[in-house]
Amino acid sequence: MKEPTDRTALAVRVFDAWASEYDKVFQDTSRYHAAFHRFCDVVTPLHAEVLELGCGPGNVTRYLLQRRPDLRILATDLAPNMLELARGYHLPATFALLDARAISSLGRSFDAIVCGFCLPYFSPAETTAFIRDAFSVLRNKGSLFISTMENDPAKSGYKAPSSGQGESAYIQYYQGEALCKELEGSGFSIRDVMRERYTGRDGAPVTDLMIIAQR
Repeated sequence: MKEPTDRTALAVRVFDAWASEYDKVFQDTSRYHAAFHRFCDVVTPLHAEVLELGCGPGNVTRYLLQRRPDLRILATDLAPNMLELARGYHLPATFALLDARAISSLGRSFDAIVCGFCLPYFSPAETTAFIRDAFSVLRNKGSLFISTMENDPAKSGYKAPSSGQGESAYIQYYQGEALCKELEGSGFSIRDVMRERYTGRDGAPVTDLMIIAQR
């Protein structure tokens, strides 16, 4: 099947259609708690302004606020149904529709950015542009949290959703070393690189990659 011209648009259609099922499947964020703890530890100052991208139904938003209730989070997503679910949890955060590829359009800066599993739905060129934009949007010493799926980029392609339901989306894989070099090339310093390995629903091994970088 031909690669889509806009991978994000395809992903949004998938996540919007299956928002409720996604919410049920991914309520448990414990697999990533160690990475979230480290991120919360490096985010300064108190009452830091945080931009969350691809917030989905607010599962990560909720955990970050439990860990750091002082954070002022602008949680964004491009799937309206995901945002509706997130708002329904009445979290002390602001929720807004935003394309993660257009963060510079906000016209403001932040102390930290959380980009949870958006990169798999970006093209490599969009990832490069995102890293550049993130550097420009972050304040001095600002922190960037990225999570994505690590594998041979040559294996990128259409994959069934992790929930086991819905239309397949195009998944772009990354390698940690290359992604770190790209971050450093844009001016970031790498604070932490973490991996979580487990068996996927289809029985295949999965490696989730989490990087914390600082401006």
